[in-house]
Amino acid sequence: MKTFTYNVFMFFLLFCVNCIHCQAPKASKNQIKYIDSLSEIAKKDLIGNGDALKHIIKLSQKANYPKGEVRGLVNLGVYYTNNSMIDSANFVYDKSEKIIQHHPDLDFALSYIYNNKAVILTNQELHYQALKYYHKSHKINLKQGDKKMAMITKMNILNCHLALGEPDKVIAYSNELMKDSSVVKQDDLKYQIYSSLAMAHYDKKEYGKAINWWSANLENIKDSDRHGEISYLMTNIADAHRSMGNYNIALEKALNAKNIIENKPQFSAYAASNAIILGKIYNSLDNPKQAILHFENATIKNPDDPMDLAFSYKNLGAIYERIETWDLSSRYYEKYGSLVDSLYHTRNEDISKISEGKIQLLEEEYKNELLTKDNDILSYKNEKQKLYIISLLVGFFSLLFILLSFILYKKYNKSERQVELLKEKEKKILETHLQSREEEFLATMISVNERLEKLTYIKRNLSSAIKYNNRDEIIAAEKKLENFISSTSDLTILKDRIESQYPGITAQINTRFPELSSNDVRHCLLMKLNLSIKESAQLLSVSTHAVKMARKRLKKKMNIPEDMTLKDHLQNTMY
Repeated sequence: MKTFTYNVFMFFLLFCVNCIHCQAPKASKNQIKYIDSLSEIAKKDLIGNGDALKHIIKLSQKANYPKGEVRGLVNLGVYYTNNSMIDSANFVYDKSEKIIQHHPDLDFALSYIYNNKAVILTNQELHYQALKYYHKSHKINLKQGDKKMAMITKMNILNCHLALGEPDKVIAYSNELMKDSSVVKQDDLKYQIYSSLAMAHYDKKEYGKAINWWSANLENIKDSDRHGEISYLMTNIADAHRSMGNYNIALEKALNAKNIIENKPQFSAYAASNAIILGKIYNSLDNPKQAILHFENATIKNPDDPMDLAFSYKNLGAIYERIETWDLSSRYYEKYGSLVDSLYHTRNEDISKISEGKIQLLEEEYKNELLTKDNDILSYKNEKQKLYIISLLVGFFSLLFILLSFILYKKYNKSERQVELLKEKEKKILETHLQSREEEFLATMISVNERLEKLTYIKRNLSSAIKYNNRDEIIAAEKKLENFISSTSDLTILKDRIESQYPGITAQINTRFPELSSNDVRHCLLMKLNLSIKESAQLLSVSTHAVKMARKRLKKKMNIPEDMTLKDHLQNTMY
């Protein structure tokens, strides 16, 4: 009896939903044509057409045109990315994915969504995370037979491995691409592959092979007007010869590269790279005068590149120290130290902007709620057209509802205990999940601490090399430092972990105590995570005394009573 009643109820429920769905407004051909034309116009400017894209999304929702809505959301994500609104971009991409889950015929758009997400992560130097989305995009490209997009995605995968310092994978992917005849026919794509192969072999210290690939690219463009690229290739070849100990050949090629872009301000970035290589070569030739001249020239040619400046300042300090010009050596070491401190300060400012990004995300969610309400109003108007169907079914469903309520009431009394058991099980699952998140967070902290220990080790090696004027050790320490700087994105991950563990905690602290500095906020977060003074000191690379004094000043700034500890105050007031 119960089974029969349930089946009858589900049959009529599905019948009713189907009738109502049939009455839902469908996008007409004219509406689709109009929305698509607006999308084409807005797509031409994905930097300033944010309002137009939002209007297209709203029109698509009213017209029940999911393809237009997804297209608008993807373009809006690109608009947000172009305007550095990364959180908003990820929000609309996630919303697009949810729509596609209900409309499998639109899964072709997932390729663009995953690719755009990967680009955002690549720009944030989160290459491992980017690889996950690039591989998803590549799988969809192959499924749809989009060879061109598949090749582009594979090139992006290759570049991620290059940035991660994985030359063997770069070589493997490059060789795989080179087997495709369509790739070889595309000069630009072949040029990129050759460049990637050269950099991979250079990283593996296979300088002869690197020279061969750079020379192949040079041969292809030597008669073109791409003077900057020509000079850059010749400079790279010169650097490879320098690494092999062929200093005279390296000097000749570097000087030829310099002559190509001499007195051409538009190639200042290439000129700076060339000046750095010339400085290295003259330094290897034990010609400090010329080495100083070119390192100083590098700082003038490209003053906006902090990595070129840091490298030049450090080498100038070392050279002046070697020739015992102590005042200039000290000055350049101070510039180098100030620049490194500035880079860390800028990174900390970027971390603080995450809170602002979350506020923008909330604003976007509010605007989307308004769009949803508008859609609800439209649905309400459409409901009036369905009254004649509903009136025929009200009586029947009323009877079924009474019967079903009686059956469910009897069943509820029997299963009440089962519900309680399920709740207890869910609670245990949640506690286990929280514990795993905490363990994952602590693992991230350990990773950051290891990075700091590595930096201390490099500093100790560099100090020893400078003290004993060991040029080989200086070069080795320089390489380690460069590798370390290129891989330091863990503080951003640590910040994400803190926000994941305590959502909105940074915004809470800044709102309640606006007078706190960024360093004060950092100490609050570490105390909120129950880190001891010793653990905080290790994480921040400072003494335990410095942490104690910072917490004492923080307590005074927050006007906390003497009989209450700073930790208790944070635990009681921050959630």
